[in-house]
Amino acid sequence: MNYWLALHSIPDIGPVTFNKLLDKFGTPEKVFSATRYELMQIPRLSEAIINLILCAKLPCYRTTVPSNNSKIILELKNRQFELITKYDKRYPELLKNSTVPPPIIYVYGKMANGNPFADRHSLIAIIGARNASRVGLNKALEFGKYFAHKGFSIVSGYAKGIDTYAHLGAIIGGGKTIMVLPVGVLNFVVHKELEYMREKLFSQSIIFSEFYPSAGWLTGQAMLRNRRISELSKAVVVIEPGVKGGTIATTKWAKKLNKPIFIYEKLFATRKKEFLELGAMPIEKPEEIIACLNKE
Repeated sequence: MNYWLALHSIPDIGPVTFNKLLDKFGTPEKVFSATRYELMQIPRLSEAIINLILCAKLPCYRTTVPSNNSKIILELKNRQFELITKYDKRYPELLKNSTVPPPIIYVYGKMANGNPFADRHSLIAIIGARNASRVGLNKALEFGKYFAHKGFSIVSGYAKGIDTYAHLGAIIGGGKTIMVLPVGVLNFVVHKELEYMREKLFSQSIIFSEFYPSAGWLTGQAMLRNRRISELSKAVVVIEPGVKGGTIATTKWAKKLNKPIFIYEKLFATRKKEFLELGAMPIEKPEEIIACLNKE
């Protein structure tokens, strides 16, 4: 896996470029064996990226091939994170269907059937503001618990506020929750709101990232995380919108993907029209969402 990590660690190689390289050469090892001329044959592959790939073979770059990523691999193993490539049979079908599938993912935990991800029909996203009201936090907790009791797993972005309380509700409700991170998995820390549930968190959670294990927070990564939340879920539930942030971005992705969108109407005094224009359905109780989904 050293070559996968080495390629993944090169700046500016996102999923689109990574997949182009795999389509052309088959494996990361063959990418690093390619000549400048061969790399130049890939459409829209910049000279800067070509130089970084070629430089990775030399001592001038931290991913000297074979790389120093053995330490990262060991740390992933020690923290029980699995590295899964798009060629792996464990790679989730839900992500294979994406127009831009992540070429490599890092996952902690499993669903009951042994697969890191259940079928999307059992996954519901709950999202909302980081600086949410107390009412909003309580509703996220309530909805998470309710859906868990009904056999659904909760998908969210592990941000402060609504996301965290949605994850907590699923855990308290005895269900599973998928935490889609905007950072590398080695930067995962347990939020203080979840600390008292630490043991259950690690037994009931799927922690997922498509970013290099030590990657810090970047806006582009957060936006891609929002897309993955929509791709993984059967429906998206917005409890309380923020003034800005990823809530509207995730909702727009849900609209593009034809996923049902629900909003908790009582907390949408200011931005209701914006979400209704995206096809959102106002609701007051989680039972209404189940009723709508059962009609499909």
